[in-house]
Parts: sequence; C-alpha cells; structure tokens
Amino acid sequence: MISLHYQKISGAGNTFIVAEGRNLPDGIGLSGLAQELCRPEHPHGGADGMILVDKSSEHDFAMHYYNPDGSTGMMCGNGGRCAVRFAADHGYIANHRSLSFTNAGILYRALMEGENVCIDFPDPKAIRPNFKLNLLGEEREAHFVDVGTPHLLLFVDQLGLGPLADLNINLWGPLLRNHPAVQPSGANANFIEIISPEEGIRLRTFERGVEGETGACGTGAIASGILSGLLYNLPSPVQVIPTSGSPLYIHFNRIDGERVCGVKLQGGTEILMEGDLLIPESLIPAL
Repeated sequence: MISLHYQKISGAGNTFIVAEGRNLPDGIGLSGLAQELCRPEHPHGGADGMILVDKSSEHDFAMHYYNPDGSTGMMCGNGGRCAVRFAADHGYIANHRSLSFTNAGILYRALMEGENVCIDFPDPKAIRPNFKLNLLGEEREAHFVDVGTPHLLLFVDQLGLGPLADLNINLWGPLLRNHPAVQPSGANANFIEIISPEEGIRLRTFERGVEGETGACGTGAIASGILSGLLYNLPSPVQVIPTSGSPLYIHFNRIDGERVCGVKLQGGTEILMEGDLLIPESLIPAL
C-alpha cells in the first residue's frame, strides 16, 4: 500500500483534500483517486474536490483540480485559495505578497496575509444578463456568467419563492445545472439574495461535479458578485455570504457599466485536519 500525506483545507466552507502530486506513483488513476478521496463515506468525511500541488519551473507552483466525480480541467476559486495555503505551508512560495501559479494552463496571481488569500482572476469570458429560461413550465428571468467556470444565476426576488434560506435547492439546483440552455456540459446553479449595498449578498450554489449544494463556491461568488454589481449597482468589493456563513469578497472595476476587469476573490482559509491516506491498490498501476 502507498500512503499520501494530505491536508483537508476549508476555503470559506468549501473543503478540499490537498496533497503534493510528486508523492504519487506514475500512472495512477487520478480521476478515480478523486472519487475515492472525496466521497462522504471516507474516514476524513469527504470533500468538495481534490487538489494536487506540483513544482513549476516558471511559477511558484502548478495546481491540478479534480471534482468529486473525477472531472478536471476547470478552475475552482476557493480551491485555488486553498492550494495557495497548502503551497505556503510546504515551502513552494518565496514571497507571500506576490506569487503566481497555474491551473489548466491559465496563470493566476495571488497574495497571502496570514490565513487570508486573495487571487486575481482573468476577466470574465462572458456576461449575459436578463434572458428568459423555462423552469417548471414558467418563464423566469435568468443570467449567465462564465469566469472560467460557467454559472447560471437567479435572484430569489425574481423567483417569487420567498427567502433564500427556504429555497428547495434540491429541486431548483438540478433544473439550472442540467438546463438545455447550457448543454452539453451544464453549469453551476447560483441563487442570490440581495441584502444591501453595504452588506452585499447571500448566495447558495448547486455545483456540477459535486452534484449538490456546497458550503461555498469561489467562482460562483465571483459570478454573483459581479452580476449584483452590474445589475443592482453594488460597490466593489461585494461581500458574498455563502451557505457556510464565511464571507468572501469580490473586487472588480466596472467598464462602461456593462463589463468588468480587475477581478479578485478574497477570503479566509482553514486547515481542518491532516494526516496520511492509504491509496487503494486498484488505483496503483502494476509494476
């Protein structure tokens, strides 16, 4: 049996199993490993994703993110912040005030102050507000934002279903996540409640790959914060209160009232546990 040292890290309520990729044997089934390590029945309690941190010749480190279903190739905002925390704890980062890393071939810059990590994000790939989606036989006002991960968004006041806390996300989440408008790959589903310009928004997210509600979603917070800024004139940084209650802050600059740049995701990180995991023999390639 091969053991793998790991940390389980929370980024505003998003939990990840983070380890060094160089400690894994060549040829191991990483998608299968993610499915094994993220399952709720695992002794460490499961996680919202698996992250491997590797050395980089040009940057502080390289990040490789996997969803609980084994899918990869996308960015996870809170996962990136947890990867920074792990990399700092394991000697990858020379300057906490100015660091860089890659994920899926995209460069990210970040800074770290204590347990707080802030990541610069590329400009959104697409922002499409105010279009109609047929949900449960009724036309609803919806919005789409792609920040490297695609998101469909609804404001609960437009749904007319009462407070966000009472929303049946196990009904509404899959409707958005699997809607024909975002096929074939689907999108994360976000439900937003405006608190006030000063206090920001509340957010609940149903994540693809997890196929359920998560305590937080970094890219969902970015998409929701930007959209709330554009449509409701909330000032940057927008405070986002996810299901976990641990706040995230979305920084951005508005351009011509319709576009944004200078996007940053800021929030806390917490190491929940660490130890050594035994890798199942079925995932280890035969010698």
